Amino acid sequence: MDIFDTNVLIGVVPNLLTSQNWLLDKFFPGIKPSDSEFVSIDVDIGKRRMSPFVSPLVEGKLVEQRTMQTNTFKPAYIKDKRAPDLRKPIRRQIGERIGGELTGAERMMVNLMFEMADQVDMLNRRLEWMAAQALQSGSITIAGDGFPTQVINFGRDASLTVTLSGGATWDNVATTATPAYDIEQWANQVLMLVGAVVTDIVFSPTAWQYFIQDPRVRDAVVLDTARFRELSRNNRMTAQVQLGVEVKKGAIYKGWWGGYDLWIYNDWYLDDTGLNQYRMLPDGSIMMSGPDLMGTRAFGQILDPEFNYGPLPYAPKSWVEKDPAQRLILMQSSPLVIPERPNASFYATVTSVAGTSALPSGVY
Repeated sequence: MDIFDTNVLIGVVPNLLTSQNWLLDKFFPGIKPSDSEFVSIDVDIGKRRMSPFVSPLVEGKLVEQRTMQTNTFKPAYIKDKRAPDLRKPIRRQIGERIGGELTGAERMMVNLMFEMADQVDMLNRRLEWMAAQALQSGSITIAGDGFPTQVINFGRDASLTVTLSGGATWDNVATTATPAYDIEQWANQVLMLVGAVVTDIVFSPTAWQYFIQDPRVRDAVVLDTARFRELSRNNRMTAQVQLGVEVKKGAIYKGWWGGYDLWIYNDWYLDDTGLNQYRMLPDGSIMMSGPDLMGTRAFGQILDPEFNYGPLPYAPKSWVEKDPAQRLILMQSSPLVIPERPNASFYATVTSVAGTSALPSGVY
C-alpha cells in the first residue's frame, strides 16, 4: 500500500460478537467471594407445617425446630494464557492512521489492553454459559485440561425439567398444544415445591412464535402500542404484548401476560473446538424463573501468591520471558454461577426440534 495515496483509514469495524451477560444480570445479580477453594451456601429448610391441636389440659406437643442445610461447591478454575505476536508493536494497530502515529511502546500497550479486554469478554461469556446451564438442567458440567469431568449438581427437582412430545408439543400441526395451560401448570409446580413465584418467562425465538399463537394468549393481549412502553407494572391490564417481529442481541422485552414478564433471548457460544456454534438457550425451549432463585456469582481463591490467594473475579498479570523475548499475559478466575434456590426455576423443551448451528471450519 502506498501511504502517500489518498487512502485514509476512516474508522474501525468493531466486533459485534461480544458477550451479552443478560442471564447473569437478570437471574444471578449477587456476588459472593470466598477465601477458600470452596463456596458454601446456607439454606433454611422450610416445610408447610401446621401447629398441632392439643387439649388445654395436657402437656404441649414438642415440635422440632426448622433445620439448616449447608451446600458446598468447588468453583471451576480458568487460566487464559496468551503470547501476543512480538511483531505487533512494529506494525500499525487497528484504528491507527495509515503510515503509523504511535511508538512501539504505545502499540505494545494498545495490544495488551486489546488482549486483556478479550480475555474478560471470554470469561464473561463462560459465566453466561454457566448461568444458562444452571437454569436449564439445575447442574453444570465442567471439563478441561488436567481437570476431570465434573458435574456440579445443585439439586433441582427432576420434575422441573420437561420435554414435551407428541400432540403436546407447541408446534403440533393438529393444534392440540396448550402453551398457556402448560405455563400455568409449570408455575404452579414451582410454587408447590418451594414456594417461589415465577415472574419471568424467557423464550427462544421459535418457542415464542408458537406461544403467541395460543388463543388464550391472543385473547388477553391489549394492542395499544402507543402506551406499551409507558405503562408501569402497577398499571397493568390483562396483558400487553408486542406481537411484531423484532430481532436484537441479548434479550428482547416483549411485554407482560398475566403475572409474567416475557422475553425472547438470543445469544450463542462456540464449543471448545471453535467450530460449532450453539444457542445459550436451545431453540424450541423456554425458561421460567424470578428473583426467588437468589442467583449468585461466586468466586473462589486465586491460587497465585502474587494475588495473596484472594478471591477475585478477574486476576490478570503479565510478564516477559528474557530469551527469546516474549511478553505473556494470563487471566485467572475461579468462578461458579449458583442458583441458591434451584427449585425456583423451570425449563421445558416445547417444540419437536431443538436448534443447533455449526459454523464452517476456520470461522470464529
